[in-house]
Amino acid sequence: MFEHISERENLLHKNELGIIVQCINCKKIAIIINSILYNCSVEEYNKLYQTIQKVDQNLVDYIFEIAEKKYIIIDTALENVNLIFDLNQFEQLTELFSQSNYMINIHNLIN
Repeated sequence: MFEHISERENLLHKNELGIIVQCINCKKIAIIINSILYNCSVEEYNKLYQTIQKVDQNLVDYIFEIAEKKYIIIDTALENVNLIFDLNQFEQLTELFSQSNYMINIHNLIN
């Protein structure tokens, strides 16, 4: 998965769940998780990262059991559309965003 990254993109991080890349020119960020593609600005990325951090810090409030399996459900800005992750996927999600955030900060320091 995601074998080739364009020369115009910085790979921020990838894991089993997905990949996050940033355009070198316009600084837009592409987040690909399973079959979801989300293109966003750095500010929008930061809001999503903060939401994931908030969920992680208050995890018990976001765990729901569906068909005898536990899921973390994250609201989106779209009515009736939520992101849903099992516990393992949510751990991968937090790692994906944390490592990507570190890379964004590093790229900002060197540019």
